[in-house]
Amino acid sequence: MAVVSGKSNLIPNHFDATAEPPDPVELRGRYKVSTGTVSNLASDSNTSKYHLVDLPSHVILLPGTFFDVAADGYAQIVIGTYSDTDALVDQTKITENIVTPVANGDANHGKRLWEVLGLAADPGGMIGLWKHAEADAAGAGSMPFAIHYLDN
Repeated sequence: MAVVSGKSNLIPNHFDATAEPPDPVELRGRYKVSTGTVSNLASDSNTSKYHLVDLPSHVILLPGTFFDVAADGYAQIVIGTYSDTDALVDQTKITENIVTPVANGDANHGKRLWEVLGLAADPGGMIGLWKHAEADAAGAGSMPFAIHYLDN
C-alpha cells in the first residue's frame, strides 16, 4: 500500500497559481441561527402559506436545523420556497416530532441553501422559506423552529 499525504478542500494548493482559494464560508464561516415560531388557527385552510424566514442563498445549512412539529395544526409538514412547496421538508407529522432536514454526514451536509432546495444554480440574493398547507388544518397549532447555518 502507498503512503500518501493528502489535504482537505480547506487547504489551498500554494504551488498552483491558478488554484482557487478555499471558500470563505466553508473555511471560516460565522455560525448563525434564526429562531422562530409559526402558528396556525383551526380555521386555516388548504393552500395557506406561512413565511418563516429569509436567508441568503449562499449560506450553508447545518445540523441542528429543526422544526418541532409536535403541536403543529397540520397532519402533513411541508416546507420549501414560495413556489416549490416541499423543497426542504415533506413528511407526515406522525413520522417524528422533530424534523431535521440536515444531519451530520447526510446528502445535505455542507451544501448551500440553494443546493439543499434542489435549485440548478445559485439565484443570489435572499431565499424565503415557507411552510405550506396541503389540507385544511386539523386544529390550532404552533411550530417552533431554528435554522442553523454558516455565513460570511
